[in-house]
Amino acid sequence: MSTRPGEPRTVLLVVDVQHGNTADALDRDGVVSRIRGLIERARADDVPVLWIQHEAGPFVPGSDPWQIVEAVRPPDGEAVIGKQYLDAFVETDLRDRLDVLGATRLVICGAATDACIRSTAARSQVEGYDTVLVADGHTTDTGPWPLDLPDGTTVPVGAREMIAFTNFFVADTDYPGVTTEVVSAADVTW
Repeated sequence: MSTRPGEPRTVLLVVDVQHGNTADALDRDGVVSRIRGLIERARADDVPVLWIQHEAGPFVPGSDPWQIVEAVRPPDGEAVIGKQYLDAFVETDLRDRLDVLGATRLVICGAATDACIRSTAARSQVEGYDTVLVADGHTTDTGPWPLDLPDGTTVPVGAREMIAFTNFFVADTDYPGVTTEVVSAADVTW
């Protein structure tokens, strides 16, 4: 449990589930379906849902890549936090919004695993939030990407490896007074 004063409060953080970073993602439909289920459960249990939307590079506001996937798109009038960097806390009002909500614990899902999910989960831990990464609720492009090793060899790394590494990385990271969990969507509790 976090060392923050007051009652614990969980917030569901839905990161960058956008056309531009999910179109070619591993198990896209399954991940989007699990995220939709988490959103529905959170709303039914009065757990706040915060939306993050990348707005840099090919994610130009108003463009197709920038659009949040229809199956999980927030209703009109629901706040969406735009961001320019991988880490959803950098130069955004995310921290202020979490403070207003009294958040002490973040449940994180979305895309892309190897970038915004890993960066935001790590920052959540550093900021002192109890952090839950939804193990089967994040994805990335199928790859493979060439990974250059120090010995000069190159190995291909695919989405499965990126997802597994991110789950391992988040679960294996400790900070004082912060708990970390990596659980399946079915096992998320508020």
